[in-house]
Amino acid sequence: MVVFASRHEAKAGLPWLGGHFTGMLENGQGRLSAATPGGLRSFLHNIALPGFAISAEATHHGPVDLKTPCFFAEIGSTLKEWQDPQAGGAVARAILALEAKELPVFLGFGGGHYVARQTDLMFKAAVAFGHLFSNYQMAGVNREVVEEACRKSLATHAYLDRKSLRSEERKRIERILAELDLPVLRSREIRAKFPLPEKDHALLARQGAGEMQEE
Repeated sequence: MVVFASRHEAKAGLPWLGGHFTGMLENGQGRLSAATPGGLRSFLHNIALPGFAISAEATHHGPVDLKTPCFFAEIGSTLKEWQDPQAGGAVARAILALEAKELPVFLGFGGGHYVARQTDLMFKAAVAFGHLFSNYQMAGVNREVVEEACRKSLATHAYLDRKSLRSEERKRIERILAELDLPVLRSREIRAKFPLPEKDHALLARQGAGEMQEE
């Protein structure tokens, strides 16, 4: 896999560590690089650091044409954190320790940019997420985009953050997923069907200092 070690900048300026896949939605087309779902999950599981929020982000920006699975591993959100040796060390160690396990892969739809519920599921169930699309991207998500995301993520399931999606958008996405024969599971179903191994339960206590606040 390819890992881009990068800075993350946000208006809120909160201490944050996380990662995302790359791609852009333009004119009804999804230009997406290959995702490494297991790699992103492994990274998130290994970067606990006191005082820093941890989360995945929605798919965004380039490169949009990498065939080798990739993701961005980021330190946010200001110069103070970018220069923090503890943050740099935590991210470096997490990258060096990456282990892309074979897990069921979900596409994610809905939520804010920091996809809090999808991140939570990566810590509380034995699943990984491929390309993630938040609420602000829904207008650009059509069947072609979902097909591309599924292919670039090797996804076998889908998850919808139902509370965050407008009814018409949720139904439209559900129709597309049904046409593609991609099963949609709710949070409780995911946790029940793909329970976290007992040895991994300790990770729940290491998830970080709370969820990232959406801007």
